Amino acid sequence: MTDTAPPDRAAGDAAGVVDEFAHIPRSRGRHPIVAIAGALLAFFLVFHIRRDLRYALSSGQPVELGRASDVFGSGRASSGLENRYVRVSGLPDRESALQIDTKGSWVFSQLFRVLGTGDRLFLHRRQSPLPAALAEVDRFEGRLIRVDDLTFAASIRSYFSTHVAATHFFTPEALARALAGRQPGAPLAVMDTSGDTVSLDERETVAIDVTQPDEVKIGLPRDRFATEDAARAALAAHGGQVVKALGSIKAKPATAAPESGPLSSTAEPAQRWTFVVKFPELAEQSALDTIGDLGRDVEIRDARQTIEVKLEEISAAPEAPGALVVRPGQGSPRPLAAPSIAAIHTMAPVVIPPDAYLLVEGDAPREHLPTVLIALILVMFGAVNLVGLARELGRS
Repeated sequence: MTDTAPPDRAAGDAAGVVDEFAHIPRSRGRHPIVAIAGALLAFFLVFHIRRDLRYALSSGQPVELGRASDVFGSGRASSGLENRYVRVSGLPDRESALQIDTKGSWVFSQLFRVLGTGDRLFLHRRQSPLPAALAEVDRFEGRLIRVDDLTFAASIRSYFSTHVAATHFFTPEALARALAGRQPGAPLAVMDTSGDTVSLDERETVAIDVTQPDEVKIGLPRDRFATEDAARAALAAHGGQVVKALGSIKAKPATAAPESGPLSSTAEPAQRWTFVVKFPELAEQSALDTIGDLGRDVEIRDARQTIEVKLEEISAAPEAPGALVVRPGQGSPRPLAAPSIAAIHTMAPVVIPPDAYLLVEGDAPREHLPTVLIALILVMFGAVNLVGLARELGRS
């Protein structure tokens, strides 16, 4: 018995062969829009991680930049350094450093600026606790990126400008030069001792520490002198004339490693009877040597007076370099010679400039090698979608 082919059999079919699946409709492929969307999404993600991909493929040998102040100082060009593994040295500003913690964990990291760079270089130290080898040297290795490339750049700029302030010290000569060229109503640009240029408003408060050349600040321990009168009598016995009594002042605790053991404790800081004292000029040094031998807790310092004035109440004296004239409360002028000025300092907010950089310490290119694998998978996914789209278009 022989099978006969149906009359609607396609041309070219073998005689006597029946296609038993001919009645099953062929499934439709994916819509072209779905394939195009999948390919575009894959390639967009590759484009989005292009910086990490380029950094992962870069050299693992750090680029030696030298001193941070020479590379990132005010007015110096530093383009072409972003997204590279670098090594740089500099003095960190630990006073205005931030402690960053991740919510839900006890891992803390540090974020601070590097002095002498005009606030153009910040450092993120991720390691916690910090190894002793890194804490002992001010040399940093890591990935250098622009602050503007961070997703939280606007937030960190706003936080620093409103919540973080740093102390700036100025030499009398630098402040006098800036005051001599001051424009009325305009902010005053002054370079501090670290090399950073600080913009100060006229209403900014400036503290000037003035030395008293013929006076000495002496602190005598309370455990040796029970009363203030006894301490005063000891100074008088060595030829000292008390100008001012400052009372009992607790010494600042010294930073030291804690003793081991569950019951260890830090010793209570010593308290001292503190005075501002005058001595006869010829006998001053011998008297101070004798007073210093009274005990190891005796403190002898230069006597200083701190004058706090507004910037608009300070002017430069033309007769000598670095000489200033202050008018506290717009009162009578008081001339200050440069040798008598021990320090000039003020607090100013930390403003991150548009061309600032962030160095992520310890972020080496090898840590981003998984990015290369992710990029390859995304490229393959996009290519498969495009090949499938081409086949569908070719069949239609």
